[in-house]
Amino acid sequence: MVEIVPEARGDAAPEADAPLPLADAAAAEAERARQIRAALERVLASPDFSASPRLAAFLRFVVEATLEGRAEEIKGYTIAVEALGRPASFDPQADPIVRVEATRLRRALERYYSTQGTADPVVIDIPKGGYVPLFLPRGEGTAEDTAADEAAPPSPQGEEAAVPVPAVLPPARHFPWRGVAGAVLAVVVAGAALFGLPFEGQKVPQREIFIADAIRLPIVEVRPIEAAGTASLPAGELKAIEERMRDAFARFDFVDVKAAGVSTPESVVAEACNGPQSRSVFSLAALAEGRSDSSFSLVVRLTDRCDGSIVWSAALDGLQQGPGIADSERRVVHEIAAAIMETYGVIPVRARAQALAKAPGSGFGCVAGALSMLRQEAQQAQRAAAAQACLADLAKRNPDFALGHAVAAMTTLYTLMREGTYAAASDEVVEGVLDLAERAVDLAPASAYAARTLALVQMFAGEPEEALATAQKALELNPLDFDVAAMVASVYIGAGKVDEGEALLQKARREGAVRTPLQDAFLGFAAFLREDMAAAQALVPQLALHPGFENKLALALTLHALGRTAEEHEAVANLVRHLPDGAQGVRQMVRRLIPSEPHAQKALAALEAAGLSREAIAGKPPRG
Repeated sequence: MVEIVPEARGDAAPEADAPLPLADAAAAEAERARQIRAALERVLASPDFSASPRLAAFLRFVVEATLEGRAEEIKGYTIAVEALGRPASFDPQADPIVRVEATRLRRALERYYSTQGTADPVVIDIPKGGYVPLFLPRGEGTAEDTAADEAAPPSPQGEEAAVPVPAVLPPARHFPWRGVAGAVLAVVVAGAALFGLPFEGQKVPQREIFIADAIRLPIVEVRPIEAAGTASLPAGELKAIEERMRDAFARFDFVDVKAAGVSTPESVVAEACNGPQSRSVFSLAALAEGRSDSSFSLVVRLTDRCDGSIVWSAALDGLQQGPGIADSERRVVHEIAAAIMETYGVIPVRARAQALAKAPGSGFGCVAGALSMLRQEAQQAQRAAAAQACLADLAKRNPDFALGHAVAAMTTLYTLMREGTYAAASDEVVEGVLDLAERAVDLAPASAYAARTLALVQMFAGEPEEALATAQKALELNPLDFDVAAMVASVYIGAGKVDEGEALLQKARREGAVRTPLQDAFLGFAAFLREDMAAAQALVPQLALHPGFENKLALALTLHALGRTAEEHEAVANLVRHLPDGAQGVRQMVRRLIPSEPHAQKALAALEAAGLSREAIAGKPPRG
């Protein structure tokens, strides 16, 4: 029998608890079930659930099973097999998918009931510690609220019903950090009132402080394009190129692109460049020289306004006016953005170096330090801890700075990967990283960096469908950021779109994306999954040179594709010896990097054939 917990009423009439006639009881029970199913459909129609078939299937299964009187069957195994599509051989100890999805489900329900579901008459709650739902009439607290109120004095009427709460449930909690991750970023939720507080501790000005100013992001100005030559371009065409460059630059993260007609005064530049929290200021100017054959060239120069030096220049020839102007605009934007705005383009590299040298304690200096740490081949624990502490302080002082949360998520995730703690990473730690990445996207839905970070974290958390959708969104947000495209391509490969991901990654590299060992690992996964011997052969030398655990895994799989059995067995044995948690750590690494179930099974089968379990039984001592 399903019961909606009644609202507590201090003045309830004595006959309210009298038993109902059998027919009336059956009708009441049917009405309760109807109300609950209506509540379920409203939740499933919301954006969070309509965009996530897995969450919707999870919620529908537990609600329907409860309504059908099968609450005792709602266990991790049955949810995995009947709702999430896992095979009958599913092992809850080896695969944390149900626990991860349950946490996501609770968070999604909280978001729904704190936003568009505030007027819903029935609230569906999944108490922690189990998966059986409760159905509370509006006005009742969730199971957690009720538990929190247990210590409160009893009501004057001595009621034992749940304590009523306000109609709007608490908002989603974005940072349930515990364990290792708690030590890193627990302060993120604190200090919301300190938003915009300068890092030197001076008082907050009364005027409104914008994020870019508070963080000291580098400033980029695009000056009006000047005309010259025998056949000058129309002013409208010059303006269109200028605006397209400005709009394209604004899609890149970690810069503050000024609007048309805005030029930073010299006095402000002097303060930005020489103040206690130095800030880079760049100016892009261009000269268009028209020719009689309707072609034109564009000479472009980038100036560092802090010292007046020209830090980059280029000449683009063979551009066309008139009917060909649209193609010319695309070429100009593409080539200039690739040179100066990419992650390792002129502006980001120079601005990060200046921030680290002049203002490492500023918001941007903190981000620059973390990004620099992420690029180190051998991460030092001391540097990682310093970067994470700086990010935690940044989030405390500027809780609405989305990119700070995104960089924090990447830093923590890469620390887990580089330490090889795939099996040791608890659900709470992974969920904490996921919350950070989701917080970044919530705050900056137009940020390609935040979206690509969330996609990678979703893949790591065992959410391939969600990762693919988020990765596609990142690609759409900034198609000119080829480092974003390279990360999206890696997610595609891990989440099951192997051919598309491999092609995208190769294209991103041709366009100038920085080559990373992690990309090589995913290309190795792709070569193995596609059984591409030529690609596998080309990758083996690079994979063998890099010490990363992901590259060691990719090496073993590419050797399998090549049929080099003896070397494959040695690679697997080496991986088991050095990875924390040994063979179990290897299995969990496969699940996190290749969460697409059929592809994970193929990789695990190859590793088992190469002696993965035998190495574990042989007692090879894991490192650490």
